[in-house]
Amino acid sequence: MKTLSLEHIFEKRNSSKSGRIVSHLLFWLVVFGSSFYLIKSSFDPYRDTALSFLSPLRYTLGIALFYYPLMYRLIPQLLKDKNWFRFFIYLSLLILIYVLFEAIGEKVVFEYCDECVAQAEQINPDYLSVIQKGLIDNILFKGSQIGLFLNLFSGVLLPFAIKNSLGYYRAYAQNLQFSKDKVQLELNFLKAQVNPHFLFNTLNNLYGAIIKKRNDQSAEIVTRLSDFMRYSLQNVDRTTIALQEEIELINNYLELEKIRMNHVEVSFVYEVQDGTYEIPPLLFIPLLENAFKYSTDKTGSKIVIRMHEQDQRLSFSIQNNYHADRSLKERGGFGLTNLKKRLDIYYPGKYSLETSKNDSVFHAELTIKLL
Repeated sequence: MKTLSLEHIFEKRNSSKSGRIVSHLLFWLVVFGSSFYLIKSSFDPYRDTALSFLSPLRYTLGIALFYYPLMYRLIPQLLKDKNWFRFFIYLSLLILIYVLFEAIGEKVVFEYCDECVAQAEQINPDYLSVIQKGLIDNILFKGSQIGLFLNLFSGVLLPFAIKNSLGYYRAYAQNLQFSKDKVQLELNFLKAQVNPHFLFNTLNNLYGAIIKKRNDQSAEIVTRLSDFMRYSLQNVDRTTIALQEEIELINNYLELEKIRMNHVEVSFVYEVQDGTYEIPPLLFIPLLENAFKYSTDKTGSKIVIRMHEQDQRLSFSIQNNYHADRSLKERGGFGLTNLKKRLDIYYPGKYSLETSKNDSVFHAELTIKLL
């Protein structure tokens, strides 16, 4: 049998509109029930009259009437605009509405509840005489009662504290999940930093160059592979690196991949105004890996890579010829999925990644707002 954890309950409650509504209704039902119980179990002189029910009902409705505009309208608007004057004006109007509700509610109760009037005539005739006056007198009388505002403050304090506690818990849970996802994502990223196929092909090319006694080419392969591996290992603990370093890595990667391609023309053009911008290391490798993995190695095939950085915006595009019988779904795989997750972590809401295919040409374009 599946057990429900507190985190799971809160998640279900927050993800469902009906769940939130039900939880709110239950809370106010508890508030009403508590007030009703206190009156019934105390020595309140009105405990045997309709007021034992009507007073908790009026109290609960009044607090709810004040609470929701305050928490869901005034305070969010204040945090957004930082306009204290407008907040004070609207808060004053909200307090006035609460006083009106209390004055009208009490006057209506004593207008139609004969047993309440009879009880009030015995224990507090002066108070009854004020209630039986005009509405303006009732409003002024209610507005002058400090106890009314103390009840308002204490009544709003509990739902306010609960809402903020839930908000802090939800933020804590989200940050915890975010950290968990980030750790798992980085672990997957480290595992995929060097594609086994890439390493195998490079070593195979190195072996071929050695057999054919191409010493200069062998030395170049070893140097570039060494630089690539050193870069990967040295940046394991770094969350960002300079854009210029990433460009150097891309150049090394391309030179190593071009060795095994017989007919594919590879070009990399970049225009960077500021190479000191910090980006996640090996960010573009999944796009490069896909391009070489699925490219058709035949005459006329191309892999065209462009990078452009200007006005704090970085664009990276890559296109290549691919086999027409391979679907677009087959092409992305784990690499693009992992890339999107990393982008969601480092650039939430600040990037766009679009892919398309046309006439056996696959195109991917990534745009990032750097600041």
